[in-house]
Amino acid sequence: MAFVAFLDTCVLFPANLRDVILTIAEVGICQIRWSPDVLDELQQTYMKKSQVDGSKAEAGVRYLLGIMQDAFPDAMVDRSHYVHMIAAMPNAPRDRHVLAAAIACRADVLVTANLKDFRVPAGFCDTDVQHPDDFLRYQLELAPQEFFRALKDLASNRHRPMNSVPGILNSLQKTVPKFASQAQTMLADYLP
Repeated sequence: MAFVAFLDTCVLFPANLRDVILTIAEVGICQIRWSPDVLDELQQTYMKKSQVDGSKAEAGVRYLLGIMQDAFPDAMVDRSHYVHMIAAMPNAPRDRHVLAAAIACRADVLVTANLKDFRVPAGFCDTDVQHPDDFLRYQLELAPQEFFRALKDLASNRHRPMNSVPGILNSLQKTVPKFASQAQTMLADYLP
């Protein structure tokens, strides 16, 4: 059974990072989960940071969410499974719903760039909290051949500069630099 990762909003918002994680999930390297609350936050963030007017941004985010939910129909963690747990979470109050949903779906890992908001006492839960840099590195080490094949497929559907695996990796340098560097050093072995 594949590794189950619960994705926080901050991992889903950067398009290049989201695309890589969803692509490796699509090929079965890992399974992904999210919650209605996380998708609501994604919608709010998208609307706030969008470079287009309100109605176009709203249509764009609705389209994105529809594509995500259609591609991963089993990813949604029903709110009724975790709402009763939120108050008991020991992490930052505004992110308690994220940890509760990750625990409720028995995720192996909660992937977030906001590690400081997810400090939990040792032994509190079985769900590990990882930065996307560490998560992607682990997934790459787990299945390098499949990972690079997935990146190659992703690149074949993108425009410049993301239309090549090196282009994708370059686009990830700021967000997940350790992963991008590690993958670049492995490129020649897996993509001749």
